Amino acid sequence: APAPAPAPAPAPAPVTSAATRVAVLAYGKLDSAAQAAAARGGFVVLNMYPSMGVTLMQATINNIRAQNPGVKIAQYTVLNEATDTADTTSDNYPLSTKLNQMNWWVRDAAGARVQWTGLFNNYEVNPTAWAPADSAGRRWPHWKAEHDTQTMFGRLSGIDYVFNDNVMFQPRYDADLMRVGTNQLRSDPLIQSAFRKGYLDFWAAHRALAPSRKIMGNADSDLSSAEFKGQLEGAFHECLMGKSWSIETWGGWHAMMTRYRATFATTRAPNDVIFQVCATSGAQPAQARYGFASALLENGYFAYYTGSLPGYWADEFSAPLGTPVEAPPTAATASGIWLRRYSNGLVLVNPGSSTLSISVGPGYKRLQGTLDPVVNNGAIESLVTLPPKSGLLMIKA
Repeated sequence: APAPAPAPAPAPAPVTSAATRVAVLAYGKLDSAAQAAAARGGFVVLNMYPSMGVTLMQATINNIRAQNPGVKIAQYTVLNEATDTADTTSDNYPLSTKLNQMNWWVRDAAGARVQWTGLFNNYEVNPTAWAPADSAGRRWPHWKAEHDTQTMFGRLSGIDYVFNDNVMFQPRYDADLMRVGTNQLRSDPLIQSAFRKGYLDFWAAHRALAPSRKIMGNADSDLSSAEFKGQLEGAFHECLMGKSWSIETWGGWHAMMTRYRATFATTRAPNDVIFQVCATSGAQPAQARYGFASALLENGYFAYYTGSLPGYWADEFSAPLGTPVEAPPTAATASGIWLRRYSNGLVLVNPGSSTLSISVGPGYKRLQGTLDPVVNNGAIESLVTLPPKSGLLMIKA
């Protein structure tokens, strides 16, 4: 009898694009080009609003997901501030009406409302249990979660995350949160705890209305406080680089990475953490590469904010990097360069102030880029040199 035919060789494992680790902020009404741009990454944060209408909002979600079925989609909301408006056609009018009716605004000892910025006529809102309850027993966090659900989340399908902006560990100002006619210090642990518990009430109310929906916080801390630790499935780090107030600017790369790493421990599964870099003056390939490589040393997403869509899509974002084959590094290599290997490539970061070189071994090449072909020139290299404060992605040759 003839010998049996040999079994077919197993199909090669698909090589995952680095795009799966890119997050996109896509605010407002999105035309078809902006929807396509939002769909390129692995995570998208939308900021739609009720007056867009359910049909348009749902079509936006559907179009993004049709182009990228695996994308995670979040929708924006905010707890700590609101707009005061008399415009009955405004999406903010129902909030303003309720806040004025219940006097849920944050006021100082003189009775004046507290305002962080004059933009948008926004004022701070008191999320604590010291604020009065309405006739249904609700305070601002509970009422706001119900309003979000009735006007947005409960009317749409396909939203994976509530994106809660401005998750702060303490109030922005010393004010009369206790409503006793004096200002309490925002540094007072009692005030801080009560303030943070307002966020817990907000998240609990959202989860009660939609138990399967996750919550991501735009965190101004590492979420390690007793109230916040382990409460969120995701964290967003706004402008870790690029602004005068960015952690990398005032504290350096190591302080920035410490904050970024910490939220993987203080969030809960699936620990979706976004590392954002804000372009300082238009898209800058070196800045985007440095930030993206830094983000890829851990298991987060990377967002490069240029102010508008379709935005900047770096050569690195489409690199066939594969998936990590080793844990996030806890220290630099002997060269001083940080290295993490992936199934089809590797990531390098030089956070120092001098040029450094590293031997990565045979079989690696630079990307063949179109936006930055000087750096991403496709060259095969085993000894790689990185200038100060730079990153590099390489793939297998």
